[in-house]
Amino acid sequence: MTAAASSGSSALRSRALRVGLVLGGVVVLAVASWVSVPMTPVPMTLQTLAVFAIAGLARPRLTFEIVVVWLLSALIGLPVLAGFKGGIAPFAGPTAGFLLAFLVAGPLVAWLAPKTKGGDLFALILAGHALVLVLGWAWLATQVGPAKAFSAGVQPFFIGAIVKSVAATIIVMLAKARISKARKAT
Repeated sequence: MTAAASSGSSALRSRALRVGLVLGGVVVLAVASWVSVPMTPVPMTLQTLAVFAIAGLARPRLTFEIVVVWLLSALIGLPVLAGFKGGIAPFAGPTAGFLLAFLVAGPLVAWLAPKTKGGDLFALILAGHALVLVLGWAWLATQVGPAKAFSAGVQPFFIGAIVKSVAATIIVMLAKARISKARKAT
């Protein structure tokens, strides 16, 4: 095999791996969306757990690509959001700010995560949750007013944000330890 053919084959494998990682991330986000507690005006889901676990394991660009493809899948009508919803309504209604916040918070956490460990990673992921809640609140406030947006769209999520931050931190730390162990074995 020539060097050019080998290089082309390697690039193709790399591209296929990236597409697989993006699609796998989209599936994880969809499943996390389907695990939901119906609340109004915003359901409680495992979306942030998935976004921040992905962000803790992936680089910022890959995290962004996963979130973009997931949101575009929803926008074109695939049922990848809470309640098996998709289409334009979630992007015009009360959940829009929260969904779009993932585009900012996910890559930001992914950018900072390699510099953190343990308690610092937990604090980073919790701050990511706070960013999602603030951006979601800002959008929701335009629809229902600031006080109601806080009492219905932010406050009920405080405990969940803490629990999901702990869970995401544990997932990331265990996965990184396993990846490190596998690399040493090869």
